[in-house]
Amino acid sequence: MPQIDVTVNWDATNNRPTVSQNPILVPTANGATVIQWTNGANITNFQITGLDTNQFTYPSNSNPVTTFTATDKNSAVGTYSYTVTATHSSGLQGRHDPDIENGGGLP
Repeated sequence: MPQIDVTVNWDATNNRPTVSQNPILVPTANGATVIQWTNGANITNFQITGLDTNQFTYPSNSNPVTTFTATDKNSAVGTYSYTVTATHSSGLQGRHDPDIENGGGLP
């Protein structure tokens, strides 16, 4: 199963988290795809919430983590929003609402 790696970073200008791919493009030809988020520099931990349970399977643990893995069934073309809540090493917290695009990018 293909895997897409994404890093959760901190935008110091806007004091909020960002992700290294927005949107995350999941080509139709990939079929089911693993998406793995990891914390970048200055990120203590983060949470991923709001993934559509009809398209994504992931652990039910909602505690902050340093790595989060979900499987995208990639069975329907469309754009799916989710929320990243991250804690900066200074203790500051922020949120970001990026997207995953199934059927995005090259086939």
